[in-house]
Amino acid sequence: MRGLRKVLTPFAPDQSGAVSVLYNLGGLIVIIDAGGCTGNVCGFDEPRWHGARAAVFSAGLRDMDAILGRDTLLVSKIASAAERIDARFVALVGTPVPATIATDYKALKRMLEKKVDLPILTLPTDGMKLYDSGESVAYKELFEAFAGDDVRASEGEELVLGATPLTYGDSYTDVTLEDIESIRGRRLVAASSSGIEAARLTGKDYEIRSSLAEALLAGEKIEGKVLVCHDEVFGKTLRDNGIDCDIATFFTLHDEIKQGGDIKITEEDEFTSLALSGRYDVIIADNCLQKLAKGYEGRWIDAPFFALSGRM
Repeated sequence: MRGLRKVLTPFAPDQSGAVSVLYNLGGLIVIIDAGGCTGNVCGFDEPRWHGARAAVFSAGLRDMDAILGRDTLLVSKIASAAERIDARFVALVGTPVPATIATDYKALKRMLEKKVDLPILTLPTDGMKLYDSGESVAYKELFEAFAGDDVRASEGEELVLGATPLTYGDSYTDVTLEDIESIRGRRLVAASSSGIEAARLTGKDYEIRSSLAEALLAGEKIEGKVLVCHDEVFGKTLRDNGIDCDIATFFTLHDEIKQGGDIKITEEDEFTSLALSGRYDVIIADNCLQKLAKGYEGRWIDAPFFALSGRM
């Protein structure tokens, strides 16, 4: 059955990715849901929730709010919260609820702009895509709101895009609003698939590099044919450093990275087939995937992937 998961837990969805990018930027983040999606984001998909404060709220929609589209009530609640919180912007993050009832984000934005004197970011995530898609949506909104129209300029200080906790665990790199505002003069590094999408938006040249992969190379001697199941930039960095590897990822695989043996996978048994194909001396992947590779006799190197397993 397509999409059936018998071993793996659900991966972090797009609304979690959007919140991950916005989390430490000083905004008022409103997840448009009844409370469940916000609970999943804060309780499972955002490791900083337990140690770093941020203004993340649920819209608290009740059945009739969703059915009748009580946008004025939502706007009123957000305006009240904005009066009490020293926020630099308001971000509306979508979930399956507004997607199902066809919420008009442009109308919500116009209504809020009349009540709140802050930039309004609307992110029409729907919970049906994966976290890297939501991260890309968040970067796009941030650039449009804070970087202006022309984001091309000379090279300068390095700015890493896409190194959120969902990909990097506790090795994440925060981006500030000041970073976004000064992006015209920065030297860009795309640290994940969403980082590639973000860097493309700027029109500037960028480097593709994963510090996670570089750290792994510094501590491990890797020989033979390798299967890497992680973010695509993780695999490309290994390849760029001389590792003979194929990339298999459950997330985005860009054409500029994809080579002969690389594959975008969606099903558990696809990974099982690759792992047990006999082609690979080494597998580099989160340990949660070992359950899908029973019988694999080669070397396994653990590469934790928070969006996939929830492991730091």
